Amino acid sequence: MAAALLAALLCGSVARAGAQALPPGSSWVEAGGFYHHVSDGFGSWTGGYARAVLASARNAWYLDAKAQEAFKDRGAYGSLANVHSFGSRFYTQLGIGGGTGKYVLPDLRLDGSLNLKLGRARSVVLTAGGTYVKSKSVYRDKVAFGSLTWYARPNLLLEAGGRVNWSDPGAVRSERVSGALTVGRVGATLVTLRGSSGTEGYQLVAPALALRKFRSQEAGVALRQWIHRHLGVAAAGEWYHNPFYTRAGGSLGLFHAW
Repeated sequence: MAAALLAALLCGSVARAGAQALPPGSSWVEAGGFYHHVSDGFGSWTGGYARAVLASARNAWYLDAKAQEAFKDRGAYGSLANVHSFGSRFYTQLGIGGGTGKYVLPDLRLDGSLNLKLGRARSVVLTAGGTYVKSKSVYRDKVAFGSLTWYARPNLLLEAGGRVNWSDPGAVRSERVSGALTVGRVGATLVTLRGSSGTEGYQLVAPALALRKFRSQEAGVALRQWIHRHLGVAAAGEWYHNPFYTRAGGSLGLFHAW
């Protein structure tokens, strides 16, 4: 969700700026760490991350990398994504990623979406897309998702969406709805509140243990605060709950923007 919101913010900047220069802060590099406590002996999450966004008038490239220990499994994950703007109405998002480790991080993840800006002011964005995930064992996920993003004001962004997931083996279907609100602007302060609720098909928490077909809820808050024209702090907190455990924690990082 956070990546989607950042992409929406950036694409909105691209659409409004046209061939002109993008606002300061549209490109940035960031590095930090995170810790999440997980209840009931499942093993807490710890790790570090680095990411970059490289933006131009028509393209934005997202590069992400992290090293982590989650559910007592250590691994590293990397991904690359592109947001490409086709004129003033359409843009696409394409991404690929994969990780190491024994069971938590997927071998392969593919994401793609088509986005249409609606209205004379192009302030509403309709998104439709899909995701494919191949785990390190027999599990596979195919996802169809959609969302509406509304730039209600220059400093207010609202997003609501949903997804349907088919997990194999067993063709286990799950559904989820989500929402988010972002206030502020690039170059000063950005605050995002988000939440989601629904069902999950499978979740790998040990080499021979997969949680199956359960409900879960998630909430989070993220802050990006510029403390200088080119320097800022990124902080986030997250809470997640299902019938088996609760996970709560946060991340802290520094970013350089231009």
